[in-house]
Amino acid sequence: MRVKILMILSLVLLGCSSKEEEQPKETNTPNTTFITSKNTSIAGEAITLAFNTDQPNANYKLQVKNAYGNVLLNPKNSTDKNITFNIPKNFTRIAGPFRWKLLSNGETLHNGKHSITTNAPKATYVESYFGPRSVTAGRNDFSMLTISPTDAYDNPVDDGTEVTVKYQFLENIDEQKITTESFIAWYNVASTLKSGRILVTSECNGTTSKELATIVYPANAVNFNISSSSAHNFADGNQIVTFTSDIIKDEFGNVVTNGTLVTFVIKNEDNSYLYTIGTTINGIAEAKTLHPDKAASWEIQAFVTGAAESNTTEFEFKAAIKDYPVHFSKGNRNIDIGPFESFMKQLIPDGLLLKLEVYDTEGNFIESKITTTKSGVCNIFLGEYFLPDGEYLFKINAAGITKEFTKSINGDTVK
Repeated sequence: MRVKILMILSLVLLGCSSKEEEQPKETNTPNTTFITSKNTSIAGEAITLAFNTDQPNANYKLQVKNAYGNVLLNPKNSTDKNITFNIPKNFTRIAGPFRWKLLSNGETLHNGKHSITTNAPKATYVESYFGPRSVTAGRNDFSMLTISPTDAYDNPVDDGTEVTVKYQFLENIDEQKITTESFIAWYNVASTLKSGRILVTSECNGTTSKELATIVYPANAVNFNISSSSAHNFADGNQIVTFTSDIIKDEFGNVVTNGTLVTFVIKNEDNSYLYTIGTTINGIAEAKTLHPDKAASWEIQAFVTGAAESNTTEFEFKAAIKDYPVHFSKGNRNIDIGPFESFMKQLIPDGLLLKLEVYDTEGNFIESKITTTKSGVCNIFLGEYFLPDGEYLFKINAAGITKEFTKSINGDTVK
């Protein structure tokens, strides 16, 4: 029994001694004071934060944090009572606040904020943007000039910094003063009534930007007039008729841009339409087309799509070919047409269209052939594979003249 009591007392004493050993040791927190008087500086200036301490050899760290990141610094100098930290250049050159904490063994001893202002007096750089680079005349359009002035370290200058905008057109040079807001300044340069080039530039703190430009193009065309001309008015299918506009302008008197597309629409007596196109050079559009191959009456009108239209002009074509002979041979299977003679009894140019239509005696359509003239004549041969023997109605049309023949095809006997 006595032995058991001694063993229990020994265990109790051991437990008490182990608890005493587990108790944490007391730490001595350094007594520090922030002694740097300035809490603002200019971008690019060296920044040093200093503290007074009763334990200069303690494990001190300075945490510095701004919008771009953070860093943990070791003290650069220590004396009997002071410790100092040099802020890195990549922090001192960025305008805006940064925050700091003095740490010792993970414990925050002090914290604060330091503000950095832009360094515009050292140097100012001006970035400018201008667009769109083309506008239309008329005061309803504009190009925006955007200016972004920065200091030597690419920090935006302070809001309210004055910027001078200058712009030139023809003999006029205008000037406007604006101020920065939210890092930028901007100005709308209105288009002019006349076409041309507007030059703009800007200046801030004695630094000028590069020269920028916008082109003022003419506005939409207004209605205009056209005319037509040709060497003669005979419908020979060979000569060229020319359609010409007068100088096409916008509502402000500006000549439309070179290359403006003008469509000339032609309506004939059958209410059929054809068209030809031209583009403007110095405001004048010109288009050409061939004469028809038969008498015709044309009405011509021109359009600048979605913008303007011209007057309507007329052109009358007289028949150049009055008649032509037709000769059947070889059992009426061979047909020689021509010669075709024009208005001065000359042979017509190659390429006149001729069409032959074949009908039975009851007027039912059977076949057709199309050919063109060569050396003033054309020839059609109706082989047995194309048309068997029998009686047929032939209609021949060329130069607007239609001729009809009823012929019996029977071998190669001429009838």
